[in-house]
Amino acid sequence: MNSPSSTRDRVLEYIKRNGPVSVKKLTEEIGITPMAIRGHLGKLEKEELIQVGQVRQKLGRPLQVFSLTDKGESCFPKNYDSFALELLEDIKNLDAGKTLEKVVQKRELRLIEELRQVLSEATSPRQKLDLYCQFIERQGNMPSIETLDPKSYMLHVANCSISSITSQYSFPCETEIRVIKSVFPEAKVRRVQSIADEAQGCAYHFEF
Repeated sequence: MNSPSSTRDRVLEYIKRNGPVSVKKLTEEIGITPMAIRGHLGKLEKEELIQVGQVRQKLGRPLQVFSLTDKGESCFPKNYDSFALELLEDIKNLDAGKTLEKVVQKRELRLIEELRQVLSEATSPRQKLDLYCQFIERQGNMPSIETLDPKSYMLHVANCSISSITSQYSFPCETEIRVIKSVFPEAKVRRVQSIADEAQGCAYHFEF
């Protein structure tokens, strides 16, 4: 008898290999009852690893099928880090880093413009920080805000979504602090610790 975890993995793997699939097809392939399959699918849907769709049939009602979400896709190995590092190294070696510097500057300006639009709706320093946190959280980071006093805050970031790059290149960290200072011109901002320097997380002090 399959354990719940191995059955769960088999369901995800089958959907990954074959695309949208019905309960009937999964029942046949996995070898357990439709009720058991529905139980696993329900849990996977609750975890936002799969989503439900419908496929029209020639006769009868549309067929309910299950496919992977972006979160479900992330359960399978990806080689983004190695690819990104190889690409950065190739760009760096093109012309002694001049092209890489231009790419970094362009990304920085794009981030500043995007953040200015996002933060423009804020009516207070705290709300502006909250909106900034929401922005970087969508990028895979784990921010939280500590209130020190009415005009002073500490922004903690527990996860760096590009740590494999920051461990070899300094420009993402340099870009980040410049971007923060650009979109928070009314505040004195300083970085007090960094994951790149082997700290538990990054931390930024804001004084408005």
